[in-house]
Amino acid sequence: MTRTVRVATSDGDILSGELAALGWTVEDRDADTPLDLLIVAPAPQPPTGHMWSPGDAMDAVAEVIDRIVAQRDRLRSRHGLAVVAVADSAQHAAVARAAGGVVSAALAMAVQVLAADWAPDVRCLLVVIGDAGPHRLAAAVHWLTTPGAPALTGQTVDLAALGHAVLRVPGAQPPG
Repeated sequence: MTRTVRVATSDGDILSGELAALGWTVEDRDADTPLDLLIVAPAPQPPTGHMWSPGDAMDAVAEVIDRIVAQRDRLRSRHGLAVVAVADSAQHAAVARAAGGVVSAALAMAVQVLAADWAPDVRCLLVVIGDAGPHRLAAAVHWLTTPGAPALTGQTVDLAALGHAVLRVPGAQPPG
């Protein structure tokens, strides 16, 4: 069976290419076929020195939630996974840039609510990318959707800690 992904991130072309290399079929944004994986990310923050206003931060959160909710039926038909990719954890972002911390924290809560509401039909995760880049994110979500991977939902997964024993299951190795 073909596994399909929809990527809605600022580096979507790079990430789509990485996933296609792993065997995924990348859907265009107007497709309405069943979906195995959805990857979304908030709009990038302005450069350092240009902070988001609280309103802009909440708009970024609402936009991500809207993108996920719009794909609910497509994800449900394949028991898919919705991944929200953020640059930093809420704790780290709050120290560096307050608005980034608000966005990460609000998205972590949204992922928990959606995961609880949509279980067992759709899983939702917040993935902290850090400095990992699209290749590591593609490898991680590819692994998280394999039958041997833990069926995580509602949690925050930090790519820097993905190999931690808490996430391992017998026979499954996280991407390197």
